[in-house]
Amino acid sequence: MTALADLHVLVLDCQASGATPAHGDLLEIGWGIAGRAGLHGSVRQRFVIPRTERRVPAAVRELTGWSEACLQDSVPEEVAWAELRRDMELVAAHNGSWPVPAAIHYARFELPFLHDLHARLGGDGAFPLEARCLHAIAARLFPDLPRRNIRALAGYLGHSTDLVRRCSGHVEASAFIWTALLPRLEQLGVRTADELAAWLEQRAPARPRGRRVFPYGSDKRRALPDAPGVYRFLRSNGDVLYVGKATSLKKRVASHFTARTTIANSKAPAATTERALELLTQVHDIAVTVTPSILEAALLESDEIKRIDPPYNVQLRRRERSAWFASLDLGGAAPAPDAVHRIGPLPSERSLLGLCALVALAGGRAPDPPLQACALAVPVAFLPPDELFAAGFLSFAAAHLGAPHPSARVRVDRGARALWLARGRAEPDVQEEQAPDEWDHARVVRRLERTLTGGSLLVRRARWLSLLAHADVAFREPAMSAARAFALHGGSIVEPRELPSIGDLLTLPVRSVPPRAQRHAAFDAAVYDRMRVLATELQRVHEAGGELAVRIGSRLLSGARLAAVLRWV
Repeated sequence: MTALADLHVLVLDCQASGATPAHGDLLEIGWGIAGRAGLHGSVRQRFVIPRTERRVPAAVRELTGWSEACLQDSVPEEVAWAELRRDMELVAAHNGSWPVPAAIHYARFELPFLHDLHARLGGDGAFPLEARCLHAIAARLFPDLPRRNIRALAGYLGHSTDLVRRCSGHVEASAFIWTALLPRLEQLGVRTADELAAWLEQRAPARPRGRRVFPYGSDKRRALPDAPGVYRFLRSNGDVLYVGKATSLKKRVASHFTARTTIANSKAPAATTERALELLTQVHDIAVTVTPSILEAALLESDEIKRIDPPYNVQLRRRERSAWFASLDLGGAAPAPDAVHRIGPLPSERSLLGLCALVALAGGRAPDPPLQACALAVPVAFLPPDELFAAGFLSFAAAHLGAPHPSARVRVDRGARALWLARGRAEPDVQEEQAPDEWDHARVVRRLERTLTGGSLLVRRARWLSLLAHADVAFREPAMSAARAFALHGGSIVEPRELPSIGDLLTLPVRSVPPRAQRHAAFDAAVYDRMRVLATELQRVHEAGGELAVRIGSRLLSGARLAAVLRWV
């Protein structure tokens, strides 16, 4: 009998709108031909016209990336089946036998749809595929692996798979898995299709239940330094999966492998969510960089995430992001500053639309639905009744916009500052809560107050970040024996050094601050995130009882003066 390694194997993957043909339609099918050396040629992928008019659930759309736009490239299922049959015949001709061996990651899902296609379109012949489930094989070979979904398993074996759930990528990953499993099977004496079938039918040895066993062992985790720094989770092939910062590298890394803390940036419970377990299944090594302070670790993390773009980081990735600049009337935005767009840097194109709506309403503009929606930060479909909004805005204006002034913008700015100082710090980067199911007078007022403080905070923070990008910074956290200082030029850190004390910042040469237009021109997503992280870290050091000083040109901010600035940015 031909050895498994010498066979050509059809590698298959399907995407569907339901778990079985009775509950969903086939949406996409992909396949390729693989052997000992991996895939032969390219992957074939076809979107399939759904057989029924059943709705494709939102969860499936999000999971697979399918949308109505895919229908433009879809083919009837009989066309896709005919193409697949032709490649089956090529495989059968090479192997000299039917049925065709098939490698499918989780065959229990794909096989019902393939059987359904054959029953309706394949004629009266026997089912042409002899499928082997890669998940079942991996469960026997790697019983202690935390997860064996296709990304976790392919990444564990050293494949640079991405996070997109599409057939073509799954076929490539499945072909890699099949090729990687062959030598492991041969070591167990499993060399032919019959031996593989018999081996899978054997009862697996009983294993004691216990804690999860991760590829990166606890002995290695305990050997990491108990110091601040940045860590990088690595696949066996060297791919960087995730970048994080730590007050203590040893403790932070260990926390990822327990259920007691959360993974930084993702906000997901460590070692308990599917995403976390998928990530940790692939981690074969950890590279660390020790930094002199926690603050410098946070800045390095931001830069490393931009440089590497790790797939399991959620925040701070570069992607297609930009720093944005709003027009003076707050109504427009551009990804680069110019004579019109001079307010920035801002985190998004829509950052100040809510504040713009409040200025318009304060100036007497009629509260049409789009204006109300911007002011309340909800879709138009979720607006309160017009009379309730009008009453709520009157109360809001009387409480916060009552100071007389001919400029509505000045009234809004003054009201925001008064409200902010009266209530203390909020969380400007936290997303708005979803639109309320029920509205009342108090809720309308609260939403308007949130828009007022959030938008005004972004304007003030933009001014601060623009100046901070050309400042000299000195700090000493409570656990540090000496102060640290560095200069910022266009948001880039230069000349980091130790200082005997915070006051020695004054001994450094005074640098002039560039004009606003020149400061703004230096901002992109990376600089914006670096300065935002720095501002947050300065607030943290202050709140933790550390010492701080910031010099902008010849102006020194320290003590209560700097604390006042940090409170309102």
